[in-house]
Amino acid sequence: MSTFLPTIEEASNVDLQTPDNRKEQISEMNEIWPICSVCQERVNLRSLINHKQCHRANKVLGWKPEDDPSNLHILTVQKGKMISRIESSSECKYRQHQKINHSYETLKGKLLSMAPYIPKPYMPFEMSCHVYDMDGNSLAKSIVICSDKNASWQSSMEDSFTVLNNYGQRQNTCFAGIFDGYHGNVAAFTVAAEFPTLLLDRISAIDTSYKLNDEEKFFIRSLDTIFEDKYKESEHIFTTENKKGAKDVEGIHLAYAKAFWRMDRMLQLGRKESSKSRWSGCSAVTCLIDGVTVADTKMSTDKDKTRLGMLHVANIGNIKAILCKNGKSHCLTRDHSTANGQERTRVLKSGGSVSSNESCGLVEGFSKVTRGLGFHGDPQLKNSVIPAPYTLSIPIYMTCQFLILASSGLWEVLSAREVITMAQELMTTFLRCPQDVNADSIGPEEDFQSDDIKNGPHEDRDTPGHLCATDVKADILGNSADNRRKLYNRAAVFVCRQIMKTAMMAGCQQNITVCLILLPGCEPGFGLDKPSG
Repeated sequence: MSTFLPTIEEASNVDLQTPDNRKEQISEMNEIWPICSVCQERVNLRSLINHKQCHRANKVLGWKPEDDPSNLHILTVQKGKMISRIESSSECKYRQHQKINHSYETLKGKLLSMAPYIPKPYMPFEMSCHVYDMDGNSLAKSIVICSDKNASWQSSMEDSFTVLNNYGQRQNTCFAGIFDGYHGNVAAFTVAAEFPTLLLDRISAIDTSYKLNDEEKFFIRSLDTIFEDKYKESEHIFTTENKKGAKDVEGIHLAYAKAFWRMDRMLQLGRKESSKSRWSGCSAVTCLIDGVTVADTKMSTDKDKTRLGMLHVANIGNIKAILCKNGKSHCLTRDHSTANGQERTRVLKSGGSVSSNESCGLVEGFSKVTRGLGFHGDPQLKNSVIPAPYTLSIPIYMTCQFLILASSGLWEVLSAREVITMAQELMTTFLRCPQDVNADSIGPEEDFQSDDIKNGPHEDRDTPGHLCATDVKADILGNSADNRRKLYNRAAVFVCRQIMKTAMMAGCQQNITVCLILLPGCEPGFGLDKPSG
């Protein structure tokens, strides 16, 4: 995989007139074979989960990914060695014995070809795409969010999301967040609607360039009955003791921490909750793309080392934010689930319990996540699931290409490296043959939420929902800001939808929401900063 995507000149010179070449290009778009992040081999989607299970089984039995057992005898001998090793240790754990047996059966099935062929299932895609107008924002070229309740497995949608451009009445500043609900959608929908205002209120207290509008001020004043003077005083002491600088990243991190705690306090009111014993909760991943003024910019003779802005990410729970920088994936979040050994230890030390219902256990037999918003109604569970976020701030350079936020449904079946690699390949494919991208790949116009689109990608089209080849080619070869924005939006929609379909075809059993944010580094990749040929 090359670091950058092909330029417009390179993409435009690809010969697509030969029928066989055209069919091959279209096949690349419609049949995705993701690259396994462990063995770097391309794997059919319908066997991806089983393929990864075999890698995990190899690891449990002490083999490297390339050391697959060649016959059943070798596999049986290795199983006996592993069992003898754990039985001779001071503590023989039943769960270790169980994992070895399970891994043995997985690899035995592979050797004996016992894994049945899984035919291509009928997937009732009910995907909705939201394209947000980022006109005038030099940092976020395009923001697209696609979501699907995954009707094959789920009866309702518990994910929610929000995107706000010109956040805090500041140019080149936007906020995006995805909220993955548990045991209902009340918490996720409430957080999506109210958390951005709570965060803005906290940030504006340390940075006066962020401003609340009249509606947001009224909402904050209405909370005086919830956050009494005693609470505000203790919060102020916490801020004073920990704040190192009004506009430093530490101040942003403190604002995030206080906003999460306040949001959790509001969910404790139980608004719209129906259960008496266990209320809904949610994981969250949010990003604040903060534009900087010329005076604040760290100038450099190398444009790749010139700081264009700051990216502030905060997460709570088991959903991720992945940055593609120089063609490589970088995870910007921390996993707050029972799969994290430190989190399991924290839960046990706080008096909670982790059951063995799942491979990594469940907190109080109910939740995989160890940190989240909500989860009230059950005091024992809430004592273990805390609302303390992980925050990270990094500078944005021209080498930052795109950012992907996604609910746990995506990460259930695909790794960060697989998603980034897939996104790069999909963008390359789109640029090489945009005129062959059918309406189903991009999505009909009615799939898009009109309230979120201003001068969006389907504006002034004679045929709604279809891409005219001459129009797309003109958009690519044109170099106006409007044509660039339209191309960004189309590429982002195509990539986002294909990643969603890939996850569902690979066996995702949860609601799934994916947010793709194209950053300044995508311009050298697209070649849009170069004159057209």
